[in-house]
Amino acid sequence: MDSHQKSDYFSKPKNFRGSSNKKHYYRNNNQNQYNNRSNQQRYNNTRPQYQYLNPYLAQEMIYRTEMYIYFKYRNLIDINTKNHNLSEKITNNSQFFVIKSFSEEDVHKSIKYGVWSSSKNGNITLTNSFKLTKEKGGNVYLFFSCNGSGKYLGIAQMKSPCDDSKSFEFWTQDNKWKGLFDVEWIFIKDVPFKEFKNIIITMKDGETKPISNARDTQEIPFEFAKVMIDKIDKYQNSNTILEHFEYYDIRQENYEKNMKMKLENTTQK
Repeated sequence: MDSHQKSDYFSKPKNFRGSSNKKHYYRNNNQNQYNNRSNQQRYNNTRPQYQYLNPYLAQEMIYRTEMYIYFKYRNLIDINTKNHNLSEKITNNSQFFVIKSFSEEDVHKSIKYGVWSSSKNGNITLTNSFKLTKEKGGNVYLFFSCNGSGKYLGIAQMKSPCDDSKSFEFWTQDNKWKGLFDVEWIFIKDVPFKEFKNIIITMKDGETKPISNARDTQEIPFEFAKVMIDKIDKYQNSNTILEHFEYYDIRQENYEKNMKMKLENTTQK
């Protein structure tokens, strides 16, 4: 890949998020096992572990990641560059919401398949907003973060109302997220909450708190959302969820193979 083709997703971090020893897919995990863990522990449990590598091996793994995204997800290569200066193009009738994902693995699926689903009330809120902004010529933008991660992972635009008759079979929690709507990702980069420490908004419960304290489908006022988009656009990131795509793809493939084998064994009996 020529130098001008390389994405701004990748840099040369001192360590690299490598593989994990987890042997099964999280879909079948019992929710109770998370009850006594902090949000940060919960988040760490859904991502590959760091492995400290010598510089040569680290660079080789970064190159492998670049090649994997380039050949399998080429549409994501220039996504951040393509949407540069988005804050200047957003119409006044647009609305903005925080999305809190249960795991980074679910965000991977959202980027891969272009879909998302929130809670029942969250889907109603987002769908109403989508229909309202559509009538006025605006859009709905979603700021994605994982519980306990301490950062935003990117921004997606809502592209359809939620269809309650549909569901997605690969979320990390079985049968919890009913309904499905389309999204288009416009920024994919890790931006820590500290970059937004001066943004204070009124939450759903009426309390005034930093935006980092926002819960799922919390609306962000227009003037603050534009500032956040501009910060995400200009932030020089060193890490991104795209580093983990091969890992998550392999986990999904193994899960599908196991489910297919179980189904075949059941049919034969």
